[in-house]
Amino acid sequence: GGSIGPPLAGAMGLESTLEAQAPERYKQYYLKYKELKELVREFASVGKQQPRSRLASADFFEIGGQPVGRFQEVLRTELQKVNQFACVKHEALFLSLRRLCDDCRSLGAKVRELGPGQSAEADFRKMEDAIQACGDEIVHLDKYVRLNYIGFQKITQKFDRCLEIAGSALFVAGLHTEPFCNVRFDDVLILLGLAWMRWDEARKAAPTNAGGVWKPPESFVRNTAKYWVRPDKVVLLKTRIVKHLPYLIFGQSTKEQEGLLDPFALLHLDYAGADVQSTMGAYTGTMEESQLLSSVYFDSPDGVSYIERIHREEGARLVRFRWYGENNLEPNKEIFIERKIHHEGFGSEKSAKERAILPQKDVLAYMNGQLNLDEYYAKMAAEGQYSEKSRAAMKKIAVEVADMIKRKRLQPIIRTSYYAFQRSDDNKVRVSLDTQMSLLNEFREGGHTEEPWCHVSSDQLRKSDVYRFPFAILEIKLQDVSETPQWLRQTLADIEAIQVHKFSKFQHAMAFLHPEKIPILPHWHQDFAEWHAQKDRFSSAYTSKGMGTFSRILASDTSVEGPDVPRITAIAHPAGEGHLLKDMKNLDPKGVFANERTLLHYAEKGMYVGGLAVVLMRQDSRESKICGLALAVATGFFYVWTLWEYYSRLGRILGRAKVGKDSLLRLDWVHGPVIVGMLIMLVLAISLAEAAVKALHPVASSH
Repeated sequence: GGSIGPPLAGAMGLESTLEAQAPERYKQYYLKYKELKELVREFASVGKQQPRSRLASADFFEIGGQPVGRFQEVLRTELQKVNQFACVKHEALFLSLRRLCDDCRSLGAKVRELGPGQSAEADFRKMEDAIQACGDEIVHLDKYVRLNYIGFQKITQKFDRCLEIAGSALFVAGLHTEPFCNVRFDDVLILLGLAWMRWDEARKAAPTNAGGVWKPPESFVRNTAKYWVRPDKVVLLKTRIVKHLPYLIFGQSTKEQEGLLDPFALLHLDYAGADVQSTMGAYTGTMEESQLLSSVYFDSPDGVSYIERIHREEGARLVRFRWYGENNLEPNKEIFIERKIHHEGFGSEKSAKERAILPQKDVLAYMNGQLNLDEYYAKMAAEGQYSEKSRAAMKKIAVEVADMIKRKRLQPIIRTSYYAFQRSDDNKVRVSLDTQMSLLNEFREGGHTEEPWCHVSSDQLRKSDVYRFPFAILEIKLQDVSETPQWLRQTLADIEAIQVHKFSKFQHAMAFLHPEKIPILPHWHQDFAEWHAQKDRFSSAYTSKGMGTFSRILASDTSVEGPDVPRITAIAHPAGEGHLLKDMKNLDPKGVFANERTLLHYAEKGMYVGGLAVVLMRQDSRESKICGLALAVATGFFYVWTLWEYYSRLGRILGRAKVGKDSLLRLDWVHGPVIVGMLIMLVLAISLAEAAVKALHPVASSH
């Protein structure tokens, strides 16, 4: 295995990264990092010769002819250039994609009117290339924002260190309010997905079912593979996903998505005469508020649910309350009461998640055992909500979860919040991309006895109560489907995704927000613990004095993102899938010893055959010697095969130790019993033939 990370350019410095990754036609719009480094060198050499007062050295935003003031003017000019390019590029992409949505509708109408023998293949290829080009430009815009942000961060830090002042932190904090750092990728990605959907509709010359409203199922069975994705690969991954799977926007159809993006129906305007500023001003940008998914997980103060889950105990249960979109404690907001149950892969049952629904006003009473579920579901039946089958299933789950909360003393302990995607009306193959995940401590000493039942946005939180996960999490959920789609396999290889066996947001949150409550840590914990220690060392080293001459400081240009992403111990997928696998370092010695015992058992059977071969070759008759020789050759091949199978299975065992159990990975010797049986039949045949010869020719045999 090897370490993977950090993102963007690995060991390449920012200067090399800009040179290698910035498109030639856009290089003039990037931050002039190399020139700024030379400027810092010039300022630093002048500054070393001129003593500075304490007041002049303390404020980064010093004005006048001093180096700090001049450097600030140059930064402002560069910042204005970067802001302007990012905003203009975003607007151009936004308008181009809306035109393409219209063009795809027109193309669909054209296709339906085609006569026999007519084809629009050239039009489809041209439209596909145009949509793909927009996707590529979105990826570049994301890279542009990232590289320029890092450039501003690094150059101001170098300036601080060379001139021995402290102002970069204030400047970098201010970058978050700059337009280029607030470019909205959600709208152009949704439009990109809509354009691909309309192109696909036109291709099929028939509407797809993806225009319906996505509703989370009450129960579904699934197989899940989980991957970590580096932040700089997220937008690339999103452009690949929306080509096949639009955003999961709970309760909103495709038509409503278009309306949210364009509340004044600008998709149907003639863009030739449209004013760009008024067009962009009509956009309100409220789409992202409906994409947030939040889950509050329950556990006891001594972590009983965590222990059951991390030990993978058969039938281990986990309770969480989930909602979609923002939660401002609206009384009638739907809260999904979910019970997840784990089943081992070797059993006939599959792990499943089942859910009930409660309005938020009843959640606290339900948690504390004060909600009469019989009356609640009787009222639901009287109002005609849901089918009788759905009500019965939800009541069963609600009763079971309420019993678990009371019996195991469960209470809200952590929360996860993130953004996700899914194709509407299609739960057979679900691809969820969880980005910007935050983990929040929900635990209260003595339990939750009064409203609110969970944290609200106005609550004051300690820094130790919030943990921001550095990777995006890609989950591929296949319901009764065993194979990952080809387009997704190619995407996983392109983004260098790291597959993590049985990764759990709940377990990660418990390990870092409540380490005192759990006796065992997840297998990926060590990489993150080392990352936190590295960040602390990096912070201490940066703030310490006496770090060398300014020439050395300027020359140091290591990895672009520094310690912001952990280095993960991973290996290449052994099946050649292209993506990476998290090394679990979890070798089971019982499997190795069982492999050795099997080798010895097979070797014992070979000795019996070899012994018979020696006896036959010592006989006088020509036939016996030939049979003995044949058996000796067969025994030799048998031993070679046995040894080869031993090392082959040992490799599979070692591979499984790195990536976890795979229900499709066979460790037995499938053909072993057949080969041994054939060898025994050969021995029996030769023995019977020898006996028959002696019976028919006793005199000849006696000589």
